[in-house]
Amino acid sequence: MKWIAFVVCAWLAIGVSALVVGAASDAAVTVQLFKFRPDRLEIAKGTRVVWTNQDDITHTVTSGTPEKPERAFDVRLTGKGTSGAHEFSRTGVFPFFCERHPAMRGEVHVN
Repeated sequence: MKWIAFVVCAWLAIGVSALVVGAASDAAVTVQLFKFRPDRLEIAKGTRVVWTNQDDITHTVTSGTPEKPERAFDVRLTGKGTSGAHEFSRTGVFPFFCERHPAMRGEVHVN
């Protein structure tokens, strides 16, 4: 009976480990001094990107470009310490910018 319990526990441990290893992690972008850092990300499909504002003022993370906003995602970061996220569920290149400061730009490349 102890042998069966050992085998069951071992299989459960392997299964949980596989779930943890297989889970997609978040990618992080810091907004600081009117810049996205990093301003270019390469991620796998299904990854969530989290933007965190380190400036005292409001920024946005808006998909598209200032000339052609798409608004597939539009995250408002209202001040220092605020964050917002978007999960990328399809492959492609996704530009983003700050609506309040159009010179702030970045890109997410999803494989």
